[in-house]
Amino acid sequence: MANAETTMWDELDTKIGGDAGAALEALMTHLQQEGDPHHLFDARLMKWKFDNGLPVMQPTSVADVPREKRSEFEQVYIEAARETGKQLLERKQLTDAWMYFRAIDEPEIMAEALEGYQAPDDLDEEFEEILQLALYQRIHPAKGVSLMLSTHGMCNTVTAVDQLYLEMKADDRSQCAEIMVKQLYDDLAHNVRYEVEQRSPMLPPDLSLTDLIAGRQWLFENENYHIDVSHLNAVVRFARSLEENQTEAIEKAIQLCDYGARLAPHLQYPGEPPFDDYYVAHKHYFQIVGDKNRDESLEFFRERMQQAEEPSDRELIAYVLVDLLMRLKRHDEAVEVAEKYLGEVHEQSGFSFVALCEDTKDMDALQRHAKKVNNPVLYVAAQLQKTRGK
Repeated sequence: MANAETTMWDELDTKIGGDAGAALEALMTHLQQEGDPHHLFDARLMKWKFDNGLPVMQPTSVADVPREKRSEFEQVYIEAARETGKQLLERKQLTDAWMYFRAIDEPEIMAEALEGYQAPDDLDEEFEEILQLALYQRIHPAKGVSLMLSTHGMCNTVTAVDQLYLEMKADDRSQCAEIMVKQLYDDLAHNVRYEVEQRSPMLPPDLSLTDLIAGRQWLFENENYHIDVSHLNAVVRFARSLEENQTEAIEKAIQLCDYGARLAPHLQYPGEPPFDDYYVAHKHYFQIVGDKNRDESLEFFRERMQQAEEPSDRELIAYVLVDLLMRLKRHDEAVEVAEKYLGEVHEQSGFSFVALCEDTKDMDALQRHAKKVNNPVLYVAAQLQKTRGK
């Protein structure tokens, strides 16, 4: 090893003295052969800077790159980072690989690498690394949730997802919700079926949860329950992220609500309006998303909004109703509800009436809003947008 190192340094000294470009090529060749991706990444960027007559002491820094060269440098940086990340993936240095893919905002390759991973019987450092990347770094949250459910159980998974849920992308939330709904449903149906079989041992196979509890109010007597009710509450809340095409999960979420609504009142933790009657309101929500008794369930939320006495409660209900109407592409009604109940809500709340009007292309409503809030700039912008759209 000492002779090899001496040869490398001698070669670099010789070539630097004669041809610096050749020395850089020799350096990169050596780093490639030795399997040193981190230094190879730096060397690639240093060579580009050298070839372009730029300072080389900070090869990865953009600060010393002239403005007219930055686009070219950024492309070289992206290609070098992508290649380095792939090399590190091949060596199963996943955390190091993520450092490069995260820098260039390309998580897809990492997500694909995590997809096929199976948890070992004895959890090890590799498992903890992959769980950290998949779930907590949000590279592949659905994979992370699946791994955590299979190894840490529902309680720990609910806690973890609750902490990360709002930071996830919408698609990731819906995928995680589907996994958790199906798992909780299967666990609950298994537990309920076991109790029913104590009285009716010849049950038909494959009965749904709703079938199992139908006509069996005794299952809930004496404040009985068959699953951790806090887990049920959380998973039903997560299920609001389900999309219309996730039909199986939506149907199971509805059945979870059928079960939850039969629990003793103090086991049904209320939420904020309109989910203060937690499982009844959520069932209506899921029926709207899943196109089951849709008009009847929409009327439930309209009536709740009319009945609400506090303005803050009406706002909370209006958020939900507008979201549902937008999902259904009932844009005119969504704008009407938002204009009436949410027009003066500050955008820091997470709702933007301006954005809603842009999404629905309703510039008339936006102009009415601009007058109401005394914003002539917004009024003219809406008029210009209306003119441009003709």
